[in-house]
Amino acid sequence: MTEIMNDHARLLQAVKERKERENLSLPQIANAVGYSPSAISSFLSESYNGDNEKMAGKLQAWLDAQDAKERSRMMRPTVPGFVMTDTARMLINVMESAQFDVDLAVVAGNAGVGKTMAAKAYQARTNNVWLLTADPSLSSPSAVLQELAETLGCADKGQRRIRAIIRRLKDTEGLLIIDEAQHLSVRAIEELRSIHDLAEIGVVFMGNAPLNGKFDGMGRTPEFAQLFSRIGLRKNIRSPRQKDMCLLLNEWGVEDNEARDAAKGIGKCSGGLRSMTKVLRNAVKIARVKGRDQITKADLETAWGEHMTG
Repeated sequence: MTEIMNDHARLLQAVKERKERENLSLPQIANAVGYSPSAISSFLSESYNGDNEKMAGKLQAWLDAQDAKERSRMMRPTVPGFVMTDTARMLINVMESAQFDVDLAVVAGNAGVGKTMAAKAYQARTNNVWLLTADPSLSSPSAVLQELAETLGCADKGQRRIRAIIRRLKDTEGLLIIDEAQHLSVRAIEELRSIHDLAEIGVVFMGNAPLNGKFDGMGRTPEFAQLFSRIGLRKNIRSPRQKDMCLLLNEWGVEDNEARDAAKGIGKCSGGLRSMTKVLRNAVKIARVKGRDQITKADLETAWGEHMTG
């Protein structure tokens, strides 16, 4: 009996210490364990009239989960933010030209070459840049216009929506970036071309390799000749550059030459820099579990084997 009482006292103390250390509220703890805040409060003050054993089990499970989360957080590496690679600098130059020369641009390339990161970085540092990410549900002109109107804060609907969009964009010297643009229908692209003309803003279409084929097909169709002729800039990025990978590895602090070569090999595979970053993150966790600050080729091979591209 004494041992049970001691276990109960230790549990109460552990919950109270965790609550204070992480500045948690009773509702937060209650939501995590599936009880009301008043029930948690009563249990901690040793005046709970319900099933104390069941409550204790729930709170112990919550503490165990908090400990596991803390261990994971300690092992989790800090992923480097945006790195100004050669490819990123080239993409930002394209965006600047499209914005300030009021041009249409098309950027196509394989996944993981840094297109989206560069777009987000450019948006963060430049005024009047709007970034839309397309998906299969945004293929039609009406869906694209609705998404754009919501992004811009235009409340008008129907035929008035495009007019509201144009009024909002006119005289902003802005840039509209459409990421994953390969999902757009040809009609939706034509609608955005019309906004480019009428609002006099730059537009950048970014997407994976199929985007090139879509625009090339337009060039052979008389009805879309107006759109095709408007494209002033085109860039095709097939794979990450060696220099890009070296800069990222420097940011990760990878010093071992064998590990660097292995990481570059991963960067050349499907998923590019994105896959390389995910594998590096897991490799660092593996190294830390083993008490090391530096990753090895073996850590990368293990992490890659657990990744989809491996």
